[in-house]
Amino acid sequence: MPLNTATATSNSDAGASADDISLDKDILRSQIRPRRLTARSHRGEHGQQQLADLFTHHILEAVTQRIHSPGTIAAYLPTKSEPPIIEALTRLHKDGHRVLVPVVRPGRKLAWVHWDPTVEHPLSPMGIPEPEGEEQDEQAFVNADVRLIPALAFDAGGHRLGQGGGYYDRIIPLLSAQQLQEQSIGVVFADEIYETIPYDRWDAILPVILTEEGIFRSHPHTRPQS
Repeated sequence: MPLNTATATSNSDAGASADDISLDKDILRSQIRPRRLTARSHRGEHGQQQLADLFTHHILEAVTQRIHSPGTIAAYLPTKSEPPIIEALTRLHKDGHRVLVPVVRPGRKLAWVHWDPTVEHPLSPMGIPEPEGEEQDEQAFVNADVRLIPALAFDAGGHRLGQGGGYYDRIIPLLSAQQLQEQSIGVVFADEIYETIPYDRWDAILPVILTEEGIFRSHPHTRPQS
């Protein structure tokens, strides 16, 4: 899979200050977010459905390779500009998997709630359905059989750029090396895997990234840690 060679960072590997890295991240976020919205508009409904079909195919294949009977999937409900994975989650639910999605709680924490596509859920301020029900703590994410993890971008080394809230950077380090390598999958569009992006030493690194073009395996040892 060709990597995005656009300049996304200039100094994260060269002893840059935390402020410089934070600024680089904000600049990249400010480029990706409107680009996603523009791309969504240009695709139209037909193009969006084709994209959803691709993500559905790759997600179902990835899950089937990792678990051979119904299990628990820790996922998320996307915004309109994010990769369209609702159909994939619906299929997983239909196939008997238990799908957990996060809801934001005070203290920059995530709670995990069972999602049922047949139930209408209230919308969050971001316009995302927010399931109600028994809330589970971060251990539900850790114990899941497969995790689908959102991002704005990754680089070839697997460094993850999130929305900036730090929610996943707090819980991904709770995973073992085996859970990261075999059961955790980052989800972005294909052009959001860069050769390099700005990162801090505490930013999550994911070995497996899924796009509409399939699976990309990162190479964590190809870049030095800052």
